[in-house]
This record gives sequence, C-alpha cells and structure tokens, in this order.
Amino acid sequence: MITIKKKISKKEKEIRDNRWSNIRLVFFGIVMSIAFFVVVGHLAIIQFVEGKKWSDKAYNQQIKNQILSPNRGTIYDAKGEILAQSIPVDTISLNPEKVKYSNTSSVPHEVIAEGMSSIFDVTYEEMMEKLSSGRSLIVVAKKVETDKVEKLKEWMKNNKITAGINIDEDTKRYYPYNDLASNLIGFCGTDNNGQFGLEERWNDILTGTAGKVVTVKDITGKAISDENEQYIAEENGSNIYLTIDSAIQATVERCLEKAVKDNSTATGGNVIIMNPKSGDILAMATYPDYNLNDPSAIPVGYTEETWNALEKTDRSSILLNLWKNRAVSGTYEPGSTFKLITASVGLEEGKVEVDTEGDFFCSGSYEVDPNEKPISCWARNPHGSQSLRNALCNSCNPAFMQLGQRIGAKTLYKYFQAFGLFDSVGNDIARAYNGTFHELDKIVPIELATISFGQRFEISPLQLVTAISAICNDGVLIKPKIVKQIENTDTGSIEVVETEKVRQVISKETADSVKKMMLSVVEEGTGRQAKIAGYSIGGKSGTSEPRAGNESDGYVASFIAISPIENTQVVVLVTLYGLQEYVHHQGGETAGPTAREILTEVLPYLGVASSNVNNTSDDLDEGKLISVPNVQNQTLSEARKNLQALGFNVIIANEGVDANTTLVIDQVPKAGVALREDSVVCLYSSETDTRKKEIVPDVTGMTAAGAINSLKSKNLNATIDGEKGTVTLQDPSFGTEVEQGTVVRIVIDEGSAYNQ
Repeated sequence: MITIKKKISKKEKEIRDNRWSNIRLVFFGIVMSIAFFVVVGHLAIIQFVEGKKWSDKAYNQQIKNQILSPNRGTIYDAKGEILAQSIPVDTISLNPEKVKYSNTSSVPHEVIAEGMSSIFDVTYEEMMEKLSSGRSLIVVAKKVETDKVEKLKEWMKNNKITAGINIDEDTKRYYPYNDLASNLIGFCGTDNNGQFGLEERWNDILTGTAGKVVTVKDITGKAISDENEQYIAEENGSNIYLTIDSAIQATVERCLEKAVKDNSTATGGNVIIMNPKSGDILAMATYPDYNLNDPSAIPVGYTEETWNALEKTDRSSILLNLWKNRAVSGTYEPGSTFKLITASVGLEEGKVEVDTEGDFFCSGSYEVDPNEKPISCWARNPHGSQSLRNALCNSCNPAFMQLGQRIGAKTLYKYFQAFGLFDSVGNDIARAYNGTFHELDKIVPIELATISFGQRFEISPLQLVTAISAICNDGVLIKPKIVKQIENTDTGSIEVVETEKVRQVISKETADSVKKMMLSVVEEGTGRQAKIAGYSIGGKSGTSEPRAGNESDGYVASFIAISPIENTQVVVLVTLYGLQEYVHHQGGETAGPTAREILTEVLPYLGVASSNVNNTSDDLDEGKLISVPNVQNQTLSEARKNLQALGFNVIIANEGVDANTTLVIDQVPKAGVALREDSVVCLYSSETDTRKKEIVPDVTGMTAAGAINSLKSKNLNATIDGEKGTVTLQDPSFGTEVEQGTVVRIVIDEGSAYNQ
C-alpha cells in the first residue's frame, strides 16, 4: 500500500511552532514560579521561624573569647613561711617559616636549631627534626625562667633575628624548700593543676575560676563596638595556711632519715606529730621523699644506669609509690601500740582495773583455741603474774589476749567505730585509706586474740594517731586538721578552719588512767629509750611481724609517744617499715630513740617547760662543772671506769676490741674542758676507728634546758654563756657535722623573746 504524505503549508508550520513555543514558555514560567515560591518560603522560614538560631550563629562566629587565667594560691606553713608558690615564667615557641633576620631574609633551620639547643633543654637533632616536620608552630620550651629568656633575647639580638620567635607569659609552681614535706604537699602538672597531696586535694581552692572578655570582631579581626561586650573577671585562687610548722617538719624529717638509715629499713618510714586538743598536724613526714621541683628525677638508691634499665611501667610504679603520702594513703599492722586501745576499752567497760595484782598470767604463750597452736609472747622469758599496768609495760601478748576475751569482739568493734578506726581519716590531706578489719560475724577466737594485741588487721598511721589523741584529749575524738585558714586573695578575707569535735569515746577518768600507764611504760617498761630528763613522756612500742609467706617484707617497728602527761600537747608516732630479724627490729629499740630525739627538740621549741632544769644558769655554775681528765694511754676499760666515776657518759668508737688490753689514743672532748655531769666523752683506740659524727641541731630560740637536751640527744656537749633567757647564738652553727662529744657553745639572753 502506498502512503501519500500530506504537504504542510508554511503558514500551518508557523502556527504549530508558535504553539510549542507557548507551551514551553508556560512550562518554564510554572517551573520558575515554583522555584520562586520555594526560595521565598525558605527565606520566610529562616526569617521568621529560624531567625533567632541563625542570628545567634552569625553572632557567635563574630565574637571572640579571651580567657583570663587566675593566679594559683600560695601554700604557707603555720607561721607564714612559703611552701609553694607560682612564679612568672614563659613559654618559648616559633613559626619556622617566619623566623627572619632584620633584613627580612629567612633564618636557616641549622642556625635556629643551634641557638635553641644552646639555651634550652633540647638537642640540636631534636630541634632539626621539629623544624623539618612541616608544622607551622613549634613549642621549644615551657616554664622557662627569666635567666634563659634573657639569654634568648641576647641571642636574637646578636644574630639580628627580629621575627618568628614567640615569648608568651606563663606561671610555674615553685617550692622553695625542695623536698620539705614533699609527700604531704604534692606537686602540679604542666597545666598548673595539682597532681598529688595537698596540691591535688585543695586544687579547687588554690586554682580559682578563670574569667573572660567577650568581644565582637569583623572578618578582619577588628573589634566592633557592641553593647553586648562582656567582661567576666577571673577569681584568683585562695592562699591556704597549714597547721604544719616548717621548723618542726625539718627536725622530724632529719630524725626520720637518720632512723631509716641507721636501722637499714627496706621500705622507709613516716612520722606524724599531732596536737590532740586542736587536731592540728604539726608535722607529717615520709622517707624516702623527693624534690618537689623535679618530682620525676631518679630516686635515691638508683643510678642513672640502673634506673634507665628498668621498664617504663616499673619506673612509673616506683615514682607513684614515692609520691604517695604513706601516713594517710597507706596501711599497716600497728602491733603493740594498739594495746592502748584494748586497755582503754577494758577500763571503760569495767573488765579490768589498772593495778590488780595477778589479774593476768603469762607462761610464755596462750592457747585461745584447742584446735590451733598456742600464740607465743614476744619475750623469751615468761612474764608470769601481772596487773594491767605490768602487762602494758611488758607489752605482754598473752595478757592482752586474755583481756580481749573478757571484752568480746562485738564490744571491741563498737569502740573501734567510736575511735574512728572504720572511717577514712585525712581526706583533706590526701587519698585516705580505710582500715581493713575482719568482718565481725566471722571473727573466731584466734582472730579476736590477734586483734587484741594489734595484728592481722591494718589501719593508717593517721588513724592510730587520731585515736590515741582522743585518749590524750580527755577521751574526746578530734578530727585531724591540716589547713589552719584560707585567705581570699581578691578580698583579703580570712576563713579560719575551726577544730571539729567528733564524739566522746571514753571517759576522762579512763583517759587519765591510760596516760599514766603510758608514763610507766617509758619509766620502767619497753619504752625506756624514749625517756627524756626533765619531761614527762608517755609511750608505747609496737612490733608487727610479717605474715607467713611474706617474711621478706620484714617487721614494722613503731613507737607512739605523748608529752606532757598532764595537759598533753603533742602525740608523736614513728613508724619504720621493712626491718629484718637479724638486726634490731623491736619498736622500743628502733623507733623509741627516734621519738625521743624528735621530742627533745620539739618540746623546748613549743615552749613546754622542763621540770628539772630551770631557765637560769644557777645549776650550771663553775662549782658544779667537772674537768675532763686525760685518759689517753689508759686501757679502754680503765678509762671508761674513771670517766663514769666522775659522772660522764662514755662512748667507745670500736666496741669490737678487747677493752682490757686496748689503749685509748684519742678522746673527744680533749682533757681540761669543764663540763656538767652526764656529758659525753668519746674514746678512740685506733687511727682507723670510724669517727662518730653528728649534725649540730638548731637550738636558737630554745631555753637553756631545751638546748642541753637537744644537744645531748646527739651525744654533743654544751657550755652556756648567760644566765636567763633563750639561745641567741650557737657555735658550731646549725647543720655543721662534728664528732660526738664536741662541745657546742650556746649564748642565752634574757632580752630575746621566745618564739612561740
């Protein structure tokens, strides 16, 4: 079939083309209209619905916040000595590609690296690596002190470098006494926030609150005048004043270090001194300690080689343990010092009286459970029949096991709770640890027995000091206090931290009885080495043995001392860790002398009067002085006998020789020196004898009595110029190392005010 195409005229073609054009125009118009309404609708939503959101966003993109950093507060001791403060330092940084000479040419990386490594603690290789990293900003050194900043400025001047090196203001925490009270104070990190100790626990108070300036700036960074500009002032950190006395703290740390070294303790020790009436902590020391200005330095006992050979995790663990305040954040078995608590409970509950003869019996051991091996007393010879006073003086374990049975576990635990032994004590000092006790319903006879004499449970040293302080405060428990007052550095206002009484634990009558028994312990019991002439000292020794299987941990030796017995002013706890059985390890013979040495200096410093030496020199006149004879070329035995007959104390440098045949070749002091009775003469029998030396204590500000006792505790002698007053001069001076027996001249002056 043949299809014939109809020929379209030119006019018809024009009409059809126009029709399609109109359709396209209409379609395009519709599309544009829809798009228009969509855009207008969206703008309407932005304008009327989301207007505030986008307005705020635009504003926030324009505003700039300038943070105002507050100053960190200062830490002072009780007398206003600075223990920690923030000092101005700088942070040094550079923009590698912008470091220019004065002629605007770039400074070669080699020149920059050489200059930075010559001034700051960074090597040339490290600097070159940083400069080649492609980073636009490189931090060279933080916390830079003024001397190095001046060196940098001099280097830039000499090399005509004018751009690209930045010196930005910063602060650095500084500790004037380096290691004094280091475990107590703690330190700050690079961000100036506290990391350990008081710096951490009081961080919020010391840090303050940052302020800021809020301004509006255009795209070029230029400030735009705006009524919404805000200035929020920073609140500087507050200063805190501690109850710690830095002079007492220094004495305690020196005595503690000596005790640790003399007794070869494996894991150091700690000392706490507390005022039982106010709760004030006068000293809190741990050894080994560390330098607060360089806390990550290699610890004592390691060489650089042995330290670097350790794994990184081991080094971190050692440092973390070193930084810990063991007096608060550590626990131990208190041993026989805890018998004071058991005795207090027994007296308060009427289960025992102080001086009932034959109330207890010690056969050398005591069977508390027929299915268990009898528990031995520490003493080789049985104590036999005893009163409570006798048992405390002898530190007799069987007697206190018998007393524990009379009291019972439930009653003991009631008093443990009252004494604060189940609470965290010292949370305002450091991360305080709770004691760990057996669960009451699981205590069997063997555990009741060991608890009664202070073993197989653990408490912190501060918990024990706080409990014994309650006995010394007429039976009233006081919360220990480390911060004396807080000073607002912006307003100058002072907030005094008041003493907080917790509860009455035992009666005043019971407390007085226990204190008098503590006096007997020092006068005639295991605490005799803590006795100080002229002062009433009470105390109790403690020795806890390592648990089976952990013999390498060694013994814990401790001694708690109080003085005076009436109106007690100080409670001192000395704790030494890791003593071995093959050396002296009993608390009375190791920690006891340390407590005596501390109290000999601290009591006169605090103004506690001595009872047998007046503050005058009436009993020190020439008629009562004894001339030291010449005993050289006499046998040691003969010389000792002759000196002791005159009233001198004799020290023989080498006790290992035969005293009956070995001759004296030297003596300190020399013959002819006039000394009081009870002074020290040290004898040497060979040129090779190790000279016995001591560090002269600081006796300035003390009474004559205090100075004599302080020097005597170091086996040093004294001559006194003056009649009344306190010591204004001493020779040799404080800190000098001298031989035992050396005579220290002290001058007293009535016009000098005693430093209360």
